[in-house]
Amino acid sequence: MTIDRLLRIVALRVRTLFRRADVERDLDEELRYHLERQTEENLRQGMPRDTARAAALRALGGIEYRKEQVRDTRGTRWLEEFAGDVRFAVRGLRRSRGFSTAVIVTLALGIGANTAMFTLLRGTLLRPLPNRDGDRLVYLRQSAPGAKQVDISFSVPEVGDYRTARTLSKIAEYSQAVPFTLVGPDGHAARAHVAVITGNYFDVLGLDPLFGRLTSAHDDGAAAAPVAVLSYRYWIEHFGGDSTIVGHVVRLNEKETTIVGILQPAPDYPNPTDIYVNTVTSPHHLSATMVTDRNHRMSELFARLAPGATVEQARDELRRIADNMFRDHPDAYAKAAHYEISVSPLKDAMNERASLIVWLLMGAAVFVLLIACANVANLTLMRGVNREREMVVRAALGAGTGRLRRLLLAENLTLALIGGVVGVVVAFAGLKLLVSFAAQFTPRSEEVRVDGLVLAVTLATTVLVAIVLSFVPRVGGRHAISTSLLPTGGGRRTTLGRGRQRVQQSLVVAQIAVCMVLLTGAGLLARTIGKLSSISSGVRVDHVLTIDLPLSGDLLKEFRKVPQNLARYERIRDRIAALPGIQAAALSSAAPLRPGLMNMDVVAENHPIAPNQLTPYGGYHSADPGYFATAGVPILAGRGFASTDQPESEKVVVLSRGLARQLFGDENPVGKRVAYTGKLLKMSPFSDAWRTVVGVAGDTRDRGLENDVTPVIYEPFSQDVILGATLVVRTSSDPAIVQPMILHAIRDVEPAQIIDRVATVEQIRDKDVAPRRLNAMFITAFGALAFVIAMVGIAGVLAFSVSSRTAEIGIRMSLGADAARVRRMILGEGGVLLGAGLIAGFAGALFAARVLRGLLFGITPHDPATLAAVACALAAVGLAACWM
Repeated sequence: MTIDRLLRIVALRVRTLFRRADVERDLDEELRYHLERQTEENLRQGMPRDTARAAALRALGGIEYRKEQVRDTRGTRWLEEFAGDVRFAVRGLRRSRGFSTAVIVTLALGIGANTAMFTLLRGTLLRPLPNRDGDRLVYLRQSAPGAKQVDISFSVPEVGDYRTARTLSKIAEYSQAVPFTLVGPDGHAARAHVAVITGNYFDVLGLDPLFGRLTSAHDDGAAAAPVAVLSYRYWIEHFGGDSTIVGHVVRLNEKETTIVGILQPAPDYPNPTDIYVNTVTSPHHLSATMVTDRNHRMSELFARLAPGATVEQARDELRRIADNMFRDHPDAYAKAAHYEISVSPLKDAMNERASLIVWLLMGAAVFVLLIACANVANLTLMRGVNREREMVVRAALGAGTGRLRRLLLAENLTLALIGGVVGVVVAFAGLKLLVSFAAQFTPRSEEVRVDGLVLAVTLATTVLVAIVLSFVPRVGGRHAISTSLLPTGGGRRTTLGRGRQRVQQSLVVAQIAVCMVLLTGAGLLARTIGKLSSISSGVRVDHVLTIDLPLSGDLLKEFRKVPQNLARYERIRDRIAALPGIQAAALSSAAPLRPGLMNMDVVAENHPIAPNQLTPYGGYHSADPGYFATAGVPILAGRGFASTDQPESEKVVVLSRGLARQLFGDENPVGKRVAYTGKLLKMSPFSDAWRTVVGVAGDTRDRGLENDVTPVIYEPFSQDVILGATLVVRTSSDPAIVQPMILHAIRDVEPAQIIDRVATVEQIRDKDVAPRRLNAMFITAFGALAFVIAMVGIAGVLAFSVSSRTAEIGIRMSLGADAARVRRMILGEGGVLLGAGLIAGFAGALFAARVLRGLLFGITPHDPATLAAVACALAAVGLAACWM
């Protein structure tokens, strides 16, 4: 807007104000003139002066007359009248407390559910990324479906090939965050998830420092100084938000590193990250193997689209580059693995797991609001019947249809606003629950909050609901006035017309149908939880506590100190095993059922692999002799580990049943030999020596209950390498009771030992099921809410129908109809509504169930048992509501 236009607008406003003042002055002068003339006329008729002036004021309308004229001139009469309507509505609603309470509670539940779910939707899917030009960011993912590997990192040579893409202006590398030992300025040691990044990482992602600086291209290479950037969350939690930490030197795995900055609040993707460091902080990232080996994949890739380029163009170009790579390096890309690359907007990648369930919950909340509105509409229709004579009288006194609708709008707006306020309070109260729910699916959970847009949408929803409800009841018109003036009109009880009855019945049918859709979804998700819970995890999860005991020094230096580390861990284990309430204690490299085992290619002696067949692999897991009994993993053939399996003795392994079948088929594997192989072998601390199979253990599901069993190769904890330890403890009672005692004992044996990730095996297992359980909980809550509202609605409609037909029912009974026949008549009416609602709901449930397909496990979307159970439950409770 230009300055000249702004000045013209201001001048126009000023002239308008002066014009209004002139009009009011003219009205005052005109009023005084007519008042004096009328007073003189009254005096000539012999009235006393006071009486004459009072009569003149009455004749002219007094001050109210003047106010009416001023209102007309200002154009504000409608506003003042509406304020009066609101005051009248409040008085009327106070006299109808039952109706008002029912409407407010119903709308509060519907609007509150929508506010909460829109808050979740806004924070996770709709809010723009905090990154600069976040819509230009993409995430690259490599996978091998043939090898059942959905997300494979990139190697440095592969990154070099993809950097030639013209559709990408910049590419940044991020090595998966792994636990490091951090020793702060105060000498306190703690674990932190550290990611190694290239210097341009923050520039590519469009992130800024909160304090200090971020990494740049000058921080790349072997000559750069080790630097670190703290994530905002870790800075708050570990350093208490102290900005003076910038510039301090800390030790990361014994590497002196300077903290140069604090990152702005931003979602952690693809892994939760506490600290970002440059490549020189991790010597392995500068090694020749890392730089030259195409199979040494450790990096995730983020990129920014080139100006004018689209995601589709980038996807096509990168696929062409990948095809050339696969053709030029056949030894690195087995054909049977079917390597492929995908490109997706970063925002979509972050919300990949959240998108479906969040939209489903938003749809469920909208359904609940529709049911709530239908219920309120029925209540309004029933109340409108009792108010029709009031509306007729108002119409007879001159109130037009618009005036009556405005009165209804004032009432409904008052109720809806109160319900909306209560709904917003409900949303605020459930904010922590929403954040914890979102954290199961997306790294953007911290962005879930009630902001201005959420409140604006809630207000708009509230006003829209009030407007719609204002057109539900019938208002007085010429036909209503003439009907009321008929001789029989004054004593006749007003009822709903046939058209309004059809509307009311349609609303009930819609409520039942939507209710069945929601309850079917809840039932399918609940059955999914049941199916997952019935799957054996392969271990005994009850009364088992796990505690990670990581090495405190540089892993590359300390893992070779097998005797020293082994003795230290065995001292801790033996002390814990001697405590009261402890049945057994064991050591292993990982907790039972915890995902993330290092996959090693394995070959069997005298069992060559076919040219087109993938090399079998097993997750590496070291364990001491007591592990299998403590964790509850059965030994199916041969033996477990023994105390005689020492570093200097013959190397032995135990195979999981699935891996044994891959390597030896139906042969007995005990006594045969296996060895590690593949490109990863030379980049790991493991040897390629032959190992004798001494036993076969039961399969476990370390990758989740819904996935295939995990092939595992177990080694004795005392042989080969020690990369850290996990203490596995079986207790005779609830592990939470003895946990403080166990932690205290560890401190007594090794005061400097870092303790991390204390959890029961049951908690580890349930963590995989938790997202589905939360899905089922939310959908069930919406379904139950809709169920209650719908049943109250059908009961209310039939109750009103019976009360309005009292005379008819009396006549029927006087003509011989007994009470049972009358009940059957009423139940028949309700049964028709129930049947129509169930039929419509069945069709809707079949459609909605197909949308849920990606969230189900072990059952089909059209599961007959679920559909039948929901229909029977609705029918039974619906008939009970009809009977009431």
